[in-house]
Amino acid sequence: MPSSLSKLFKAATMNIFSPRRDRQSNDLKTTTAQETGTSASQLVKQQPEPFELVRPPKQSHINPIIGRPYIQHYGYAIPNEWLIRFAEKECPEVLLERGHKSYEFHAMMRGRELISTRSGFWSFDFKCCFNPKDDSILPLWFEADMAKYFKSGSEELRAVKIDIVPVFTVCSELDESFQERPTQEQMDIMTESIGYPPQWWVGCDYDY
Repeated sequence: MPSSLSKLFKAATMNIFSPRRDRQSNDLKTTTAQETGTSASQLVKQQPEPFELVRPPKQSHINPIIGRPYIQHYGYAIPNEWLIRFAEKECPEVLLERGHKSYEFHAMMRGRELISTRSGFWSFDFKCCFNPKDDSILPLWFEADMAKYFKSGSEELRAVKIDIVPVFTVCSELDESFQERPTQEQMDIMTESIGYPPQWWVGCDYDY
């Protein structure tokens, strides 16, 4: 289950500070079409092409909370402490005093904003995801995750330690999200800023 610090990180990375890229773009294109009479097909061609990405096979494990397979997300595993250190290194001048009660929240928010500003991509989301061992998720983790959520099953099952990592996601496998993924240029900038490439992750959040 997500920790209290993970919930703090999630609040810091919510998309409430800037409009979504696609909504901004659509509003601009609508105005342009009305003023110039440009056809809808021409407008579609003017939109930047998202980076090439192949969706992974659907998960075989069903999440009973959402009634469908666990959702997979594409993005960067970014521990909370990493984002704080990133902000301290890259934009220390905009941070609060270290002793301030909101220091961590503020630093995570500023770190997130800096990555978005550099890349021009503001539609980040944050998900808690399973951190696979040897590129595979232990089946026991799915059972333990549900047992912890529903407070069911044996005490031994609920005690199973699940490795979970916070992930900065740029899209999910779901159609609408997948179609709104960044451009290749934006992905290159994000990868350069973060220092390692993104990958597919299986989410263990419940707010789909």
